[in-house]
Amino acid sequence: MNPPEQTTGVPPDGAEKPAKRVAVTTRLRLYFLAPLTVVIVAVAATWAFMLYSHERAEVERAADRIETSLTRLYDADIRHGAEMLSAAMSALRRDAELREGLRGRQRDRLLARAAPLFADLRGRFGITHLYFSGPDRVNLLRVHQPERHGDAIERFTTVEAGRSGTAVQGVELGPLGTLTLRLVEPWYADAGKTRLLGYVELGMEMDRVLHGARHFLDAPIFVLISKEHLTRADWEAGMKMLSREPDWERFPDAVLSTQAAQAIPPPLAAHFAQTPTGTGEADFSVGRNFYRTVSVPLHEATGRPVGRMVAVIDMSHPVGAMRRVGYTAGLAALGTVGVLFVFFHWLVGRIGRHLEDNECALENLAAHDGLTALYNQPTFYARLQDETARTQRYGRPVSLLMLDIDHFKRVNDTHGHQAGDEILRRLSEVIDRLSRAVDSVCRYGGEEITVILPETDLDAAANAAERIRATVERHLFEIGGGKNVSITVSIGVATFPAQADTPPALVSAADQSLYVAKQSGRNRVIRYAPPAA
Repeated sequence: MNPPEQTTGVPPDGAEKPAKRVAVTTRLRLYFLAPLTVVIVAVAATWAFMLYSHERAEVERAADRIETSLTRLYDADIRHGAEMLSAAMSALRRDAELREGLRGRQRDRLLARAAPLFADLRGRFGITHLYFSGPDRVNLLRVHQPERHGDAIERFTTVEAGRSGTAVQGVELGPLGTLTLRLVEPWYADAGKTRLLGYVELGMEMDRVLHGARHFLDAPIFVLISKEHLTRADWEAGMKMLSREPDWERFPDAVLSTQAAQAIPPPLAAHFAQTPTGTGEADFSVGRNFYRTVSVPLHEATGRPVGRMVAVIDMSHPVGAMRRVGYTAGLAALGTVGVLFVFFHWLVGRIGRHLEDNECALENLAAHDGLTALYNQPTFYARLQDETARTQRYGRPVSLLMLDIDHFKRVNDTHGHQAGDEILRRLSEVIDRLSRAVDSVCRYGGEEITVILPETDLDAAANAAERIRATVERHLFEIGGGKNVSITVSIGVATFPAQADTPPALVSAADQSLYVAKQSGRNRVIRYAPPAA
């Protein structure tokens, strides 16, 4: 802002002396420029301080969001792990050989049957423990450690399963400071649950959960276990068995779990050494990078707190932004307009990215069917229009499969509409799995599904349809409650432009082929055949 033009105060006769002119100029500068400068500096400084405070609050909110995300991620991974254990237990429960082995307490029979099952569960789902115990909770077989048996299992999950007579799951702490998610289920010889065969236990080390959290946050995560829940001699012996140097005295009331990386930055190690079980936040720098710790309390199935999971988050970017704003405060009086421009450029950019992300999410929701997650009917027509236009441009065929579930009303009437919805979801997964990445699988309406096959002639499309039909015929669809249902599908096939010259004509041709497949006995693939002239 430029000051108003100043007058020298020279009278008409020009008799004013130079000294007087200097005095007037000084007074104008003092009375006008000085207050204006003070106001400008004060406003700029206040604005810069408010902006700096805003940035500082953003850093705090970012840390809070990360802490909330870590907590939710941990809880979600625990739920997911519990679901996998429950699914695995359901499969084991239905195995008659295992039940007979437990009934007769036949270790060799149990091990012969359980060992390959456990190897599969371990490889596919990360399940690390499988126990069989008698009604007295005395261990009959540890499939993961067959040489250890005959001891009484007194963990909370096993005792509670015996007390309640139902499956019990939860996280429990081991003697080496490792956390394991366990599911213990009593098995009975009869439906009335009057004859207890024993207990079956599945366990999953928490390494899988920690790995997921590390991958999601892209940050190192450490697990601190309270010493009050461990026995020093057992812990140190276990560390030596794992070829690790035990350091019980490293932290005042906690040890570092083996389920976390061992390379702790020295500033963080100093923080752990000064605070109980790593509580509280810690800020520290390594070189030019700035870090903050966020932590989540860890509890056993009993509700007892046993330690904390601590993530080290790289806050260099938001803290760097905060510091840059602080440095800008000293220049705010000289560059208010420039600083405002930078600030609004940053703010609008951030809001714009947020709006773009929301718009992408809304477009994705608008393009997909809510039940099957396939493309919906409007998206089907748009993609079909695009593919036929591409065909006209490059001269390559595009084919369309129209698929319908045979006797679907009978399925709904017999098993209920929820079962019908589940079949639709699982059928959609099967078809999507059998389709190429360039294909578009869409829910056309009701139980009808379409597949757009770019650069595919009629023969290749019919082969793809037959592969889908045969796979569906062999597949058993789970509808809940341990029930499986088999279905068949009829498929009509048509190709553009050989059999139809417009997208609506292609849809009509595929639909007519589907109708013929239905009328000629169902569970078949019919290619479109134009009516005789």
